Amino acid sequence: MARSSHPDFVTALLAELPELRGALEQVDDQLHSQMGAFALYTQACKTNGDLGTYERCLQVADRLFTHADAELASAFRGSFLEHLEFEGSRGPAAWRLVPPRLQAVWNQIAAENRRLQALPQKGSHEKARVEHGPRRRQRRGRRR
Repeated sequence: MARSSHPDFVTALLAELPELRGALEQVDDQLHSQMGAFALYTQACKTNGDLGTYERCLQVADRLFTHADAELASAFRGSFLEHLEFEGSRGPAAWRLVPPRLQAVWNQIAAENRRLQALPQKGSHEKARVEHGPRRRQRRGRRR
């Protein structure tokens, strides 16, 4: 089977979720912008309690992600899955609607984010120096 690409993504969204046309027309033609609009729409469906449409969005995402080329898969990870939230009263029900493959990828992303947040922040020592100014060396020796 051929890999799904950016044009396939847009075609599928407009065919299966025609209500997204306006949102897609409001962003530029860049894949990550369009994927972000799809993520916002999907998240809004959950927030508004429209779990039927939310589930349809996830089914489209799962089908396209399964056959995605590298660029499309990257966009799904960074601009769609990473932005889905499962907090609040609808969170558990929404999570149950996420297909297993997307749950696995979402869990990988969440684990990586936790790992990165736990690492010491590079440059924190240099940042403190900038905030407090350079240290001046005191002269040692006799005073005049």
